[in-house]
Amino acid sequence: MKKTELIFNLISIPVDALFLLLAGVCSFYLRRHSISFVGPIIYQLDIAGFLMFAYRIIPALIIIFAFLGLYNLTGTRKFIRELGKIIVGVSLGLLLVVLLFFFNQSIFPSRFIILATWGLGIILVLIGRLILRLIQTSMFNQGIGLHKLAIIGGAGAEPAVVEQVFKNRKHGYEVVAEYNFSHTILGDLEKLHALGRLDEILQANPELNDLQNLKLVQFARDKGLKFSFVPNLFEVQRNIIETAELSGVPVISLKNTPLDGWGKVAKRIADVFISLFCLIISSPIFLLVALAIKFSSKGKIIYSAPRGGQGKNFKFFKFRTMYQHLSVGEEYGGQEAEKVRQQLWEKNDRGGKDGPFLKIKHDPRVTPLGRFLRKTKLDEIPQFWNVLKGDMSMVGPRAHVLDEVGRYRDRYARMFSIKPGIFGLSQNAQFNWPDLPFEEEIKLNTYYIENWSLWLDAKILARSFWLLFFEKKSKEDY
Repeated sequence: MKKTELIFNLISIPVDALFLLLAGVCSFYLRRHSISFVGPIIYQLDIAGFLMFAYRIIPALIIIFAFLGLYNLTGTRKFIRELGKIIVGVSLGLLLVVLLFFFNQSIFPSRFIILATWGLGIILVLIGRLILRLIQTSMFNQGIGLHKLAIIGGAGAEPAVVEQVFKNRKHGYEVVAEYNFSHTILGDLEKLHALGRLDEILQANPELNDLQNLKLVQFARDKGLKFSFVPNLFEVQRNIIETAELSGVPVISLKNTPLDGWGKVAKRIADVFISLFCLIISSPIFLLVALAIKFSSKGKIIYSAPRGGQGKNFKFFKFRTMYQHLSVGEEYGGQEAEKVRQQLWEKNDRGGKDGPFLKIKHDPRVTPLGRFLRKTKLDEIPQFWNVLKGDMSMVGPRAHVLDEVGRYRDRYARMFSIKPGIFGLSQNAQFNWPDLPFEEEIKLNTYYIENWSLWLDAKILARSFWLLFFEKKSKEDY
């Protein structure tokens, strides 16, 4: 999803509202100057009263438009399809007004205004959409906001797709590379991605076998890219499938996760409000924990270190739970701490020295207060700041140490296609199952990525707080 697409879709909301209001105002004054052929005005209504009514009904119309898909995040939209949705949306709004006010003229006196607003609303909303479309197409022609596309070509529909659709900038694409499938294809795509030159992959060769196709799908999913293919290429089960028609060419897109598009926006909004709320209500606890750490052991109160995130590393914050000289990092224990850490890998309780990450029972580096903070999860309070900054989410896969990430990033790259979270399905499972196998953790995180919804986030958060405050804690000491 491009930022320009998000901006245009956000802008289209107030633009629709503005043109609906303009349609209403024009209808109001049209009624005032049409007494000769419409008839006398029986009930008087001033402009202020009319605007108060409009302010109540326009949000309902915007909601109807949203349910009809007029605010989806497609770069370009088919004109006829959008026109049909506008007609349906404005007509449903008219029906709503009729049901609420039509038979009560003391609330809204003019049937003419309602009917005129319906007709003008369709025309003016469409004009507003056309203006936005012209602006966006102009930006595409200047190379702004284009999706960088790599095409895996071949026989069949590939020439038509390339020439008619994807090489025409008005559709919002820039073809950055065309390949025939070979043993080097994933390496070639990786180079493009590393340079920031790849947003989408189009598989347009109907001759590729299932194994070859699945390699491309897996690469796209691991990198958080959109993957599209010409129909009848291969069968694949996905939760989110989008179909589109561009210049007569049918294309099926496999969305990486429901977090693409508006899901990402909704999740971020929820993260901001929830993390800010948690920071405020936990501030007294924050102060008490900080004082306890300060007086119980020498060193910094907050421990910060780089962690693997979505596409990039970030600085991760938590309360320090280890002795300062045994905490990894140049500003903490430095080489001494790293030496001890490497020695502990030999005793790793989750997978041994070749395990994906380090877990030590009765870890000698952890202070007595630190054991309590870890058991109660109070050490994670500073992570609300990571969420507010946008490095993390309230819910998502666990954020791991960089040298641990290097052990499994390539194999489980999908875990890095979304932001890590403070809470999550795997974190909840580990609450009472500290020895949760790593493969099970990956399965839980994959399920979350594939099936995300705000409702799922709400359930995970509710379950997490229940575990923290009411569930009996595990006796295992990690």
